[in-house]
Amino acid sequence: MLDRTELFVDGRPTAAAITVPVVDPSTGTVVGHGPVAGPADIDHAVRAARTSFEDRRWRDRTPTERAEVLRTAASLVADVRDDLTELVITQNGSVHRFAHGVQAGSAQDLLPYYAELALTHLAEEHRSDPVGTSVVVQEPIGVVATITPWNSPQRAMLLKVAPALAAGCSVVHKPAPETPLDAFVVAEALHKAGLPAGVFNVVPGGAEVGEQLVAHPDVDKVSFTGSSDVGRRILATAAGRIARVSLELGGKSPAVVLDDAPLDDTVRRLAPLAFLNTGQACVAQTRILVPRSRYETFVDAFATHVRSLTVGDPRDPATDLGPLATPAQRERVEHYVAIGRAEGARVVAGGGLPRHQTRGWFHEPTVFADVHNGMRIAREEIFGPVVCILPYDGDDARAVSIANDTPYGLSATVWGADAARAYAVARRIRAGRVGVNGATHATRAPFGGFGQSGLGRETGPEAMDLYLEPQSIAVAGVRGEQ
Repeated sequence: MLDRTELFVDGRPTAAAITVPVVDPSTGTVVGHGPVAGPADIDHAVRAARTSFEDRRWRDRTPTERAEVLRTAASLVADVRDDLTELVITQNGSVHRFAHGVQAGSAQDLLPYYAELALTHLAEEHRSDPVGTSVVVQEPIGVVATITPWNSPQRAMLLKVAPALAAGCSVVHKPAPETPLDAFVVAEALHKAGLPAGVFNVVPGGAEVGEQLVAHPDVDKVSFTGSSDVGRRILATAAGRIARVSLELGGKSPAVVLDDAPLDDTVRRLAPLAFLNTGQACVAQTRILVPRSRYETFVDAFATHVRSLTVGDPRDPATDLGPLATPAQRERVEHYVAIGRAEGARVVAGGGLPRHQTRGWFHEPTVFADVHNGMRIAREEIFGPVVCILPYDGDDARAVSIANDTPYGLSATVWGADAARAYAVARRIRAGRVGVNGATHATRAPFGGFGQSGLGRETGPEAMDLYLEPQSIAVAGVRGEQ
């Protein structure tokens, strides 16, 4: 059993208001319990963060000292990477390669990167003109509330926490109640590495906890990953006190297949991106746009490949798709599959529950053909293993028009044999992250969305900027260069 009854507040375990069951999605059985914060716990955590910020116990540490803590914490998390992988799988059913490579590996990726950036991005700058000289410095923004979902709990947390701590902020982190446990591994590693008490606090909880954090007068900034509907409510709440907000929201990401894209290679490399994390990823390439001249050939090849994917035990490294994270999420997928059928789309792969899985919340990877961009299954984020293949007529411009016909703009890919042509198409797509032929994005590059996919960026120096306030100090009587 994975039982934890305590939060992590002010540098120590603190009894939680209640605990909730932790359920293994691959079996549907209770495997432990996790803590959930109540209103008094949130006040306690925010007060601890505010005190740690105001007495400058962390923000007055030099960039070198901050970097050393982050690097040491990354090493401590690396020591328990296999255990952390199992913890992620047990909580949300992510397959092993995603849980180990993307989730449990995030600390080794992000903490050292922002440790390095702290050494180079925070230097004061002297700016002079005929009037005089100003010193421009970067101040940490203050107390940050980070709120993350269940689908990618480790990486979503560290995308926020790593740059916030490197900047000198104090943090109150709220994981989702479905995945309440893995954040404590990082909290304890940071504490052992020398992070002062109160600088990082962990308070899992549901919507009510999130609402209290967002509305709390001592929270200077909210960084949220989740649905666009919740993002709107956060933005409205924070506006009343002009709190800073960054939002990483939903997506309905297009994959534009050009007429010269090699068929077998494109299908093989695109399918894992379409069904990433069993489709429970805001960047999943769930709208595939194909020239009509190649449409039936591509549909047949893609459907054949999808039918060969392994659905099963997420702990098995050979498994391609695990379960949905919750029964409600599987019900949502079933609902949208029914909508797709009713709209006249054609199921060419999947479409139901796998017969060999009698326990857990599994759903077959499902592919719809004969889809147009006005259908709900092509416009609304399903957040499950459902992919639509849409035909387009005409040239690349028509494909770009369909790709951009969405309120979202988070991610996209372009596939073609002529890399220069594919790059030119990528430049015309309104999305924060576009890959050419499945190219992987580096941690040093910004990630975020256009439109209803969010505000601000994660990864890269652009993420660290979101946790800093520039301050200009004019130096009287000094002219010209110093």
